Amino acid sequence: MLRIPAGLPDEADDARLSRYRQVAIALIILFVLLSPAVHTFAEHTVPTAERWFLLTGSVVFVIIFFVFGISPASPWIRPAPWAGLAAVVALAVALFTLGGSNWLAVLAAAGGACGRFSQTRWPTVVSSVACAGAGFGVAITSNAGFGGTLAATVIGPIVAFFAYGSSRRAEAVSALRRARADLARTAVAEERLRIARDVHDLLGHSLSLITLKAELASRVIGTNPARAATEITELESVARQSLSDVRAAVAGYRQPDLTAELDSAKQLLDSAGIASQITAADTGGLSHDVDAALAWAVREGTTNVVRHSKATQVAIRVSVDAARATAEIGDNGPPADDEPATRLRPLADRSRQPAPDDRSGRIRLGGSGLAGLAERVHSLGGELVAGPVAPQGFMLRVAVPLGAQS
Repeated sequence: MLRIPAGLPDEADDARLSRYRQVAIALIILFVLLSPAVHTFAEHTVPTAERWFLLTGSVVFVIIFFVFGISPASPWIRPAPWAGLAAVVALAVALFTLGGSNWLAVLAAAGGACGRFSQTRWPTVVSSVACAGAGFGVAITSNAGFGGTLAATVIGPIVAFFAYGSSRRAEAVSALRRARADLARTAVAEERLRIARDVHDLLGHSLSLITLKAELASRVIGTNPARAATEITELESVARQSLSDVRAAVAGYRQPDLTAELDSAKQLLDSAGIASQITAADTGGLSHDVDAALAWAVREGTTNVVRHSKATQVAIRVSVDAARATAEIGDNGPPADDEPATRLRPLADRSRQPAPDDRSGRIRLGGSGLAGLAERVHSLGGELVAGPVAPQGFMLRVAVPLGAQS
């Protein structure tokens, strides 16, 4: 049974934490980027034009940065265009060059914006080079010393590549979350299909046997009460076993046994008054999955013969060679008027099945029983073929590679 990987944060919790994180980052960035501008504007030693440029430029930089980093995603900014990232880097370099080391944070913010909102690594590389060059140039001209020069040179590239890696990691987590949701939906769909397929196969066989025994008991109850009592007792046993099988199928534990299914097929055919010839090779060495696939084939084929074929004789043959195990169920039922003989053909997936047609009274190639059986067989790499045979009758053949596992 398919298990869904755990460990990823819930999407609602992740969205809530993301909002808190964005608010905290916004407040920090607002303080870090505007504090130098406010401080410089209060300094009367700085020329007025320069003060106004630094204050205005800082406000514009904060607005642009918040558009990229804090506002909801917009198609025209994510991934950010080169022009927008270039404007962010150019304004950061200008502010840092004019304001000096107090504006070191704008280089880090510009590098982070390029790393966070670049679709490829090239904007990150270009912005890192620009920020590193500006930091190194200003530090050298202002005699910032070794520590100051090193900090001004590496802060932009470090933040840029850290943001780029964080962005790619966030995208990977988002893709993994979507994949987990897809796996969950697929697992639910597969489990529904498995339950429906198992219940159909189990009940189709069991209800056919129950119906036959009930009819037989009703016919002989007046003339042979002892025989009727025997049939009713067997009917009760079949009903109880059917209930147990359905419960096991829903729980996922039910897998038929080939030997038991051959015995059950013999009982069903005898109850229906159909002569049967059953031959089976030694199947003790078959894997569990191969044995189960052949058992499902015998069950489905026998049930369809009783319900649809109007046959008087049935031959069931199970053979094993060096490469595969095969089950064949053939009957001598009359063909439909528009059903040519020797038209055995493989059954593929459900989407390619012909539409059901009950007019002939024969086995329907498009029925859900054979379609479900085909899915079981194909999952093991096997083949299922079915169709009319000459001079009359119908053949169902299932071949499964030895050692196959689902």
